[in-house]
Amino acid sequence: MPKTGKNIYKRKDGRWEGRYIKKRNAGGKIVYGSVYGKTCAEAKQRLTLFAAGEPIPAPLPPPVTNNIAFADVAEQWLAVISLKVKASTYAGYVTALGIHILPWFGNHKIHGLTAVDIGLFAKNKLENGRADGTGGLSPKTVHDILSIIKSIGDFACKENIITDGFAITYPKQQQPNMRVLSLGEQSSLETVLKSDMDIHKLGILLCLYTGLRIGELCALRWCDISPDFGTLSVRHTLQRVKNIGNGGGKTKILIDTPKSPRSVRDIPIPKFLSPYLQSFIRENHTYFLSTEDIAIMEPRSMQNHFARSVKTANIAAANYHSLRHTFATRSIEAGMDIKSLSEILGHANVNITLNRYVHSSFDQKRQGMNKLEQYTGI
Repeated sequence: MPKTGKNIYKRKDGRWEGRYIKKRNAGGKIVYGSVYGKTCAEAKQRLTLFAAGEPIPAPLPPPVTNNIAFADVAEQWLAVISLKVKASTYAGYVTALGIHILPWFGNHKIHGLTAVDIGLFAKNKLENGRADGTGGLSPKTVHDILSIIKSIGDFACKENIITDGFAITYPKQQQPNMRVLSLGEQSSLETVLKSDMDIHKLGILLCLYTGLRIGELCALRWCDISPDFGTLSVRHTLQRVKNIGNGGGKTKILIDTPKSPRSVRDIPIPKFLSPYLQSFIRENHTYFLSTEDIAIMEPRSMQNHFARSVKTANIAAANYHSLRHTFATRSIEAGMDIKSLSEILGHANVNITLNRYVHSSFDQKRQGMNKLEQYTGI
């Protein structure tokens, strides 16, 4: 915005905005108020009236923007949001817009978008939203897509393109029934991993006993592991994302910081893993999972290695993330305090650990009932 030197700016919508100090918040930070005018002189006059304690005429109505398409506002929103979020998050926004949102709403005038329109969109995605035509998207995926639409609406409202944000009803989400390996299944899997071990099996075993996410494992370097093999440091994560830039393929490998500040952490390594780590140690700069043929192992490839090990162990199918759930559950069963476990997993608070990653087995419930009997003297 052009600035006049008197805290008066010309906005993109053509109006002039004059800012004044309204108050200070509890932390001492200045909170500004604004007055508006069709011209710089009018905005300046309104600021003068405010300083003199005179009544200020009613603010100007927002400019008429009935001809602005949703796609144009989404493009502006992306330009602003790209400065605030991680590259992987931005790539996810671009993908969701391109596949789901813009084909439906792109040419729609944003001022006329209603709650009914958005509700019909959500219903369609829940029933037929998969790109391969095999069914609907999960409630969580639809929730995430609707959150993008809401953010674009809030942005349009803030920029005075529309007067109110979008009214959105989110689909009800159910807590997924996450797979946790039983003690017997875990024992069978470990037998397979320790037999004719390679670096991929060692990576799976490391996740089973540290709770590493698959992207964190793929980004792990040997320099992230202490010389005595007692600690590993999580500083990066690896994933394949949509290639937004020009040139290259449709996707690219992205190595970035972990998903949150709490995910940057140091994890103690169980002592029994030291001999295995010693037998595979390589130069510091190389990735932990690298081989002579592959410098960087992608998450999908590790998922395939895990699936083969599960099949060989002759246990029920499980996804890679079940290793993290199994680690959390075993840690609680072994008596680890929830605060320590939460920090090892890299969670923002212990509630996430308890609600998402700690699963009580039926045997634990039976033991709890037996303790109740003993306590009451029955």
